[in-house]
Parts: sequence; C-alpha cells; structure tokens
Amino acid sequence: MALVTEAPARPARRVAEDVGVADAAFALGALALAAEATVHVQQYASLLHSVRWVGPLFLANALASVAAIAGLAYPRTRLLAALAGVVISTGALAALVVSYGRGLFGFYESGFRFAIAVAVISEVAAVIFLSTGLAAGALLAVLRAKE
Repeated sequence: MALVTEAPARPARRVAEDVGVADAAFALGALALAAEATVHVQQYASLLHSVRWVGPLFLANALASVAAIAGLAYPRTRLLAALAGVVISTGALAALVVSYGRGLFGFYESGFRFAIAVAVISEVAAVIFLSTGLAAGALLAVLRAKE
C-alpha cells in the first residue's frame, strides 16, 4: 500500500500570482475597450458624424478607450488606466440610457440596432473585467502587506 501525502497548501497570494487573475482581467478589459472603441468609430462614421455634440463624443469615447488600452499595457499606469476604462464605459452606458429617455444634447436614440447591442455588451464586459482586475490587484496588495 502506497503512502499518500497531500501537497502543502499554497498561500492565496501564490495561487493568485500563478493564475495571473489580474493580468487576465486587464487583458480582457482591454479587448472589451477595443470593441467599444471600434463600435463608436463605426457609428460615428455611418450615422452620427453630423449630429452636433453626440458625434464628437463618440470619437472622444474611442480616443479615451485607446488611451486606456495603452495605459493597461504598462504596469506603472495599469491601475489608473483600468479605473479610467471603468469610468469611460460606465459613462457611455449612462449616456445611452439618457439618450433613450430625455435625450442627450438634443439627440434621442430610438430602436435597438445590432451596433447598440455590441456596444452595451462590450461596455458591460469592460466594466466587469477591469473591476475584477482592480479587485484582484487590491487583494494581492493586501496579501503582500500581510507577509
């Protein structure tokens, strides 16, 4: 009969570092921001280029998303860029909700196009993934401080 021994339990910090939860979440958040930026540029080019205020805001969203993606690529700016990405995506979702209701700078959204579905999915995904990355990073910082 063979002697079965259990492997020693690994600290939570080590498990989180091995899996790279924060890095994976930030990478997925960057992909979601890229999708968001792409949809906003496409919608600007096809529909909103002549809409005062709203059209330029679509381009501003795309540029801000690209800046956040660039920030996510560097460890020194990653946390700030992730927070910026959450704000950008949350703001875009809020603007969409307002445009369906009382209107946004005189623009009223109507109907539900495929592009809106892609935008909503990418914005929600960016918020979830980037928030997960921020939470995992905070957890790792707390666990490192306890060592």
